[in-house]
Amino acid sequence: MGDQPHGEGEGSRLIERGLVVALLLSAAVLVVEGVGAFLSRSLALTVDAVHNVPDLLAFAVSYVSVVAIAKGGTDAHTFGSHRLEVFAAILNAFIILAAGVLFAYPAAVGLVRGELTFGSIDPTFLLLAALPTLVLRGAAAFVLGRVPRAARELNVRSVMIHLGTDLVIAAALIGDAVVITFAPTNLRVDSFAALVVSAILVYESVPIFRASWEVLTEGVPRGISLAELTDAIRSTPRVKEVHDVHVWAVCPTFVCMTAHLRIEEMSVTESAALTERIRADVERRFGVVHSVFECEPLEESAPSAAMRRALTEVP
Repeated sequence: MGDQPHGEGEGSRLIERGLVVALLLSAAVLVVEGVGAFLSRSLALTVDAVHNVPDLLAFAVSYVSVVAIAKGGTDAHTFGSHRLEVFAAILNAFIILAAGVLFAYPAAVGLVRGELTFGSIDPTFLLLAALPTLVLRGAAAFVLGRVPRAARELNVRSVMIHLGTDLVIAAALIGDAVVITFAPTNLRVDSFAALVVSAILVYESVPIFRASWEVLTEGVPRGISLAELTDAIRSTPRVKEVHDVHVWAVCPTFVCMTAHLRIEEMSVTESAALTERIRADVERRFGVVHSVFECEPLEESAPSAAMRRALTEVP
């Protein structure tokens, strides 16, 4: 069962290549910032350098999950490994959050006391590390940005959010170096920059946690109105009633639904054509890529109605 139900194909290959590039560029950033942090003695650069270590793990986990998803469904996992991307995203978010919380305290202490954590700061080495970091992260964001939006799964979007905030962090480090260059007696600026970096890391984890939670709790995906979806199906000619509608996501790009339809009297061939038309419409308008519809006659026979009532009244 190697089906790829929501367009992994070329998009998946672009994602895989993009994640490999992001992984390699992040390794380069780790080296650059690690050396820069040691030579500059900047707490802000140290925070960002350390947070590159979990970055590497996060990108690696994202890559592994994308490769697993691309293999499609199996007899044991008929939907494939799509939920792996959700767990990869949660791991990414935990790593980001932990890095932010870990360094928030020393940054806050340094800001309040006006003390330098590692001694006097050399802004030259700080700038020499921050500038290539900005370039390397920009390159990684550009490569992943080429992946079509529709093909970006949750863990890939978490990486994109991660890279976006990392660019902001690199810009903050450059600002830190510039201020220290022109105001070397300002002992709080580096601690302030470190606190900003920590706050950004904490903040960027929130939307990833939220999106993951919505998938795992099988909530109606954001951007889909259940009322509008139901009305769209009901407005289809020869459909008289829609009920027992369920919409959920295996992962954010793999939205599923089931529904019961009360339809006019028609042949099996006609009902199959009707449901196929509805299926194509909900995919085009609402992004539902896997849908199952059970057709029921508009007028039930007495035995059928009695059977249905009996089943619904069973405690």
